[in-house]
Amino acid sequence: MAVLVFGLGALVYFTGGKDGFDQKLEDKVVNSINWEKNYDSESKHPYGTYFIRQILSRGLENALVEDINVSVKDYFDSTNQKLKGNDIVYFYVGKSLNLFNSELDSLLDFVSKGNTMFVAAEHLPVKLLEELFINENRYSYFDYKEDSTVSLTYLNGNFSGAFKLQNKVRKKLKTQRWRYINYGIKFNYNGTEIGEMDGRPCYMKFNFGSGTILIHSIPHAFTNNFLKTEEGREYVEVALSYFPKSKILFDNYTQFVYDDGKMQIDYGNQEDYSNDGRRMGGNNTLDFLLKSSATRWAYLLIILGLLLFAYFRGKRQQKIIPTMESNDNSSLEFTETIARLYLNQNQHNKLIVHMKNIFINKMKTMYYIAFSEDLKYAEKISKKSGVKLDEVKTLLKLFKRGTNISNVSDEYLVNLYKKLNDFYKKAR
Repeated sequence: MAVLVFGLGALVYFTGGKDGFDQKLEDKVVNSINWEKNYDSESKHPYGTYFIRQILSRGLENALVEDINVSVKDYFDSTNQKLKGNDIVYFYVGKSLNLFNSELDSLLDFVSKGNTMFVAAEHLPVKLLEELFINENRYSYFDYKEDSTVSLTYLNGNFSGAFKLQNKVRKKLKTQRWRYINYGIKFNYNGTEIGEMDGRPCYMKFNFGSGTILIHSIPHAFTNNFLKTEEGREYVEVALSYFPKSKILFDNYTQFVYDDGKMQIDYGNQEDYSNDGRRMGGNNTLDFLLKSSATRWAYLLIILGLLLFAYFRGKRQQKIIPTMESNDNSSLEFTETIARLYLNQNQHNKLIVHMKNIFINKMKTMYYIAFSEDLKYAEKISKKSGVKLDEVKTLLKLFKRGTNISNVSDEYLVNLYKKLNDFYKKAR
């Protein structure tokens, strides 16, 4: 195996290409960069949003930035995080605004009280689109243009000039879909056009209640790759000039939520494109592995190693005689120790996670009910245990909220403990 590995290494070294060493080094650096459009605020790669997060924190006068690291509904409904005052800005940049209807209702209620909502995304929840536009065909709110480069402009005469935006991957221009707000749509709540992409609306302002909703259809413009240029920074500064000078809520959570198909995100024509906006069959995992020489050889070595392992392990061996150990049930003592440790360290949320896991396991062993997030799970428990459905729903809601909130109060933990004990007493 050692000879084989060294032989393959020598083969890769001597057949690694005909370009010079500098070109190889540059290609290696470029390939090591993550070119995925993840819009992560902690990522300094081309399509992260680290730069815009820093601009909001340090570049805006009198702007205080706070991160949202839980679901929108939990954030706005939490008693510990009630927002007071007006002109607060909700800020989101991502591929899709993945919000359930209940979460969107909480966000719109926040906007209607005199606050601002800024969303730069290619796909929006259908319910939000129906609030902003009047159109019977839900897939006509947005359209797209396929190109590698577009020009962004503002309609306001004070902000002149065109800002060129390119889609570069590994220093090469790639054609992609650029979304814009479709022509011929009647706007509700006094929609106003702010900016355009190649002459088509891409930045809109809507009045909603006492607040404002700002929609930008090209999140690409707020990524590190665009902000590293002077014209990119100038364009974003103009976009941010429509914000009130107040607190900004930076949503770090929503873009990483998995869309299970129930969020009603407007993805456009489902026949031609997959849910992430790419053409169906355009990419797969194996293509990604084989694209780079480093990952390609690593993949081949792993396959070869597995084959050799299977060959040598396939030979007959004497069965290992297991050691007989005495049965010692220390699970209760261990559980009590862990619970006491979390309680003393004021880590109530971790204690709630263990309580929830024990509850789920009991429901599985006692009533043969597998855990799920839908309403039928609570209904099955209520029917088999004899406990009222409202009590079961309340208990599950306390579990869910307690695991998502970082600072859980003692009263919340005591209330959950009482509800859980009451359930076990009533359950048959």
